Amino acid sequence: MIHEFALDPACLNNWPTFKYVIDQCGVHHGRLISRFPRRWQKEAISRCIIEGVKRTAVVEKLRNMEHKLINSNRNYSSERDWLENAENQHEIKFFHAIISCENPRNHEKVLIAEDIDETIELWNVPREKIVPRKAYDLAVCARSLLNVSKEIMMIDPHFNPELPRFRDTFSHIINFIFENNKPRRCELHVEYKESIKKPPLPLDIWQERCQNYLSPILPEGSQLRVFRWKEKPGGDKPHARYILTERGGIRYDYGLDESDDEGRTTDVSLLAQTVYEKRWKDYQKETAAYDPLDELLIQGLNKVTMDSFSTPR
Repeated sequence: MIHEFALDPACLNNWPTFKYVIDQCGVHHGRLISRFPRRWQKEAISRCIIEGVKRTAVVEKLRNMEHKLINSNRNYSSERDWLENAENQHEIKFFHAIISCENPRNHEKVLIAEDIDETIELWNVPREKIVPRKAYDLAVCARSLLNVSKEIMMIDPHFNPELPRFRDTFSHIINFIFENNKPRRCELHVEYKESIKKPPLPLDIWQERCQNYLSPILPEGSQLRVFRWKEKPGGDKPHARYILTERGGIRYDYGLDESDDEGRTTDVSLLAQTVYEKRWKDYQKETAAYDPLDELLIQGLNKVTMDSFSTPR
């Protein structure tokens, strides 16, 4: 759902093109710009020939667009020009598209920067899709987002650590979080359900079950915070399922749990920026939309190397 675009720094010398392309990138648009070469921002600034007030705006945007970038981890040869490098690296590890000022070899993945708009198929990426309710399919929708994020919140009000249908998806999500990353914040948010027929679990039993079932999934040395929330009087009830990070968010219409029925699907969509900002605040302690009940710290016990967390794309 989130795609990597290679963007030639030389293309950013046209103000309308620069503004359109940069403004239309970010998690909520489904497009991230590759750090290709590694010092892509500095390269773009050094090659900018726009003058006056617009140059100041260009430089400011380039310096403050970390949330729109994705690490490339590709080789770059100083003996070739940017487009040759991009085309060569695409053969090794593909870009969704390559944005350049020209396309001398008529490469099928190269887009001309000045011609880009929503009618261009490679540029017009879907922001939502229908996916099977299978653990890997659900988790892989968030893979690119999890790979580039440092603060991650998994939100499923109905999450039950005892049930494999929840744990299996959770396990894949954890794999993707630690695949190329060491997050500074990893959280699970669930609802505390008050019911006469089925009383909620006391804290000690809830903690024991989270520790027993989730610790073996988490890599050794990692930590997961688990929050339980209650509905505020007259407020919203926790219902929707999300994966939220400091970069943006993804909504799961039915849930993060796997279905035993082969034919079941769910809608998965990227959150619009305004919706993301509201939901992010809803699960922060200072601005929470719900009443906090308790918070647990779960220690990871899975003694595996980080290389083991990689799953074939």
